[in-house]
Amino acid sequence: MEKTQRMFEQYHRFDDGMLVSFEQQYRPGGVQAVRIVLYARNHALDGNVWRQMAITVGDVQEVLLRTPGNFINRICCGVKLLRFGDVWCVDIDGTYARDTPATLDEVRRDGDCYVIGGTVAAIELD
Repeated sequence: MEKTQRMFEQYHRFDDGMLVSFEQQYRPGGVQAVRIVLYARNHALDGNVWRQMAITVGDVQEVLLRTPGNFINRICCGVKLLRFGDVWCVDIDGTYARDTPATLDEVRRDGDCYVIGGTVAAIELD
């Protein structure tokens, strides 16, 4: 988990990046995992280095993806990695009263794209 948190820091929460794909992987009993692919700049490297990253949320409990028909895949408010009790929440571009939502209820009320699950892992794809 430490590696995943470090990647969120290196990529500055993927600000100004792009959402490439949002894939739900089903197994008997419902959604088990969600894989989110992002294209963003790694600020920890010298130069203007952009890479694709895959974030996988496992043991998924809840998914919300609400997008308009003319959805632009640019990330403006960042991708937030949040911990609430025993679950993780990955929130994409949520706008909240504060920079970071204080509760899951706030995410559910104000978020438009998020995944709540038991595990989160991030890897660079290129």
